[in-house]
Amino acid sequence: MSSDLVQALAIRPLHWADIPAVDQLESTLFPSDHWSVEQWWRELAAEHTHYWVAQLHERIIGYCGLSAQLPDADIQTIAIEAQHQGNGLGGLLLDSMLVAASELSIQFIFLEVRADNQAAISLYNSRYFNRISERLKYYPDGETAIIMRRDSRQIGEQAQR
Repeated sequence: MSSDLVQALAIRPLHWADIPAVDQLESTLFPSDHWSVEQWWRELAAEHTHYWVAQLHERIIGYCGLSAQLPDADIQTIAIEAQHQGNGLGGLLLDSMLVAASELSIQFIFLEVRADNQAAISLYNSRYFNRISERLKYYPDGETAIIMRRDSRQIGEQAQR
């Protein structure tokens, strides 16, 4: 990832005014199973959810969200505009959620990822997420979801070794 890109990128909380841009990006990236505008409003209004956007030169190019209900959390979504995928920006968004989860004293973080999304699975594996189960035909197109979990306690113990 270029240092110019990192310097120009801002990761900040998602604001109400960002919903149209995030919805447009969501519809483009996930045409068969995107969230509705109403769902974005509900998610942003919930007390236990935390959402961020990745902004490049005043334009939203990605977003992510975490639902935290102590001691657990679920990664609700993470996405990067297609032209910016493969540059490490998804990792930066994921890392921002992991920092927030640590600050909230989250022990277990769960997520679901499409079984055919090897890039995302590799990213999650690199951040100590482990496959724990799967949900057959979970997505509207019939694709299986892989359920992954990260145990923050174990990560802390590994870091101390």
